[in-house]
Amino acid sequence: MESTSADTQTGRPFSPLQALAQLNPYVWSTGLFMRGFALIKAADHLADGPRTAAELAEATGTHAPSLARFLRACALHGLVTWVGKDRYELTELGQLVRSDVPSLRSFVIAVNGPGMTRVWEHLVDVLKTGEPASKQALGMDHWEWYEANPEEGRYYAECNGLLTVEAAHVIAASYDLSQVTRIVDVGGSPGALLAGALKAAPQATGVLFDLPAAVRNAEKTFAEQGLTDRLELVSGDFMTSVPEGGDLYLVKNILCDLDDTSAATLLRNCLAAMAPGGRLLLLDWIYTDTPSFVHATDVEFMVLTGGRGRTLDEYRQLLVDAGFAPPERVQLRGFEMAPFIVLEAARP
Repeated sequence: MESTSADTQTGRPFSPLQALAQLNPYVWSTGLFMRGFALIKAADHLADGPRTAAELAEATGTHAPSLARFLRACALHGLVTWVGKDRYELTELGQLVRSDVPSLRSFVIAVNGPGMTRVWEHLVDVLKTGEPASKQALGMDHWEWYEANPEEGRYYAECNGLLTVEAAHVIAASYDLSQVTRIVDVGGSPGALLAGALKAAPQATGVLFDLPAAVRNAEKTFAEQGLTDRLELVSGDFMTSVPEGGDLYLVKNILCDLDDTSAATLLRNCLAAMAPGGRLLLLDWIYTDTPSFVHATDVEFMVLTGGRGRTLDEYRQLLVDAGFAPPERVQLRGFEMAPFIVLEAARP
């Protein structure tokens, strides 16, 4: 069916159905399908080969007719493929949400959970006011939501840990930790960065500082790696103060969640707590003129927490204004082109 209105660019009659196909309206739901697929661990049960919807329903404890409909749509989203009548095979994309191998399962579950997705309903309000929408959408701020919903908070912590493990390896390879004695990781749950630093600096002890619920999520990380005897777990609010006496403070992906005023407060608190001769290592996304996923996550920060991505000059100015000496950029071996920055700022 075609409308009688002409397309102003082509001169041809506008066809809503053809335009709908071009729009791909189902794409918006890809994350929600991936989250459901991950939560029922469908990928785990398909790892050894194709199965029917009925077989998979029995394995996952789901309603067979409903699962069959769900799997047909999952094929549309690229998670499975049809192989014969009512049989489904796991795709390469579907492999990414398995729970029994290293994967992105926790990431998929976390970023498509209610604490993330509900807030986007208020995007237009954010665009009009410049204020984040978590309190409006959830009745509390972003971090209070995870405190009140511990299972979702656990997935969020696992997601952060997953994305931090690689960063920890890069820091160990790119930054000299041989003279460090006390490392304070500010907002560092679940502890992957600090654990990596402690392994690279066997002479050092560490302090992981975060909100109470986040600290609880970190206990497992250090126990599994045999680091509990070199570690303090401290809960609190970094907007008030941070643990004292560290000669190295780690601040990874924290400033991106903060507006400029809050970011400055955090940095001043770190400087005040730092031992003489101490340093701060800032790790965060960098905003450049080259398109990258940071441009999308920058809007996510804006909607969820009021934070923002920043340019190299903006990070440097924040540090200097907080009282640090002009920072030096740490070159990341093997990740020179990544939209990520590491700055070392010393106490004057």
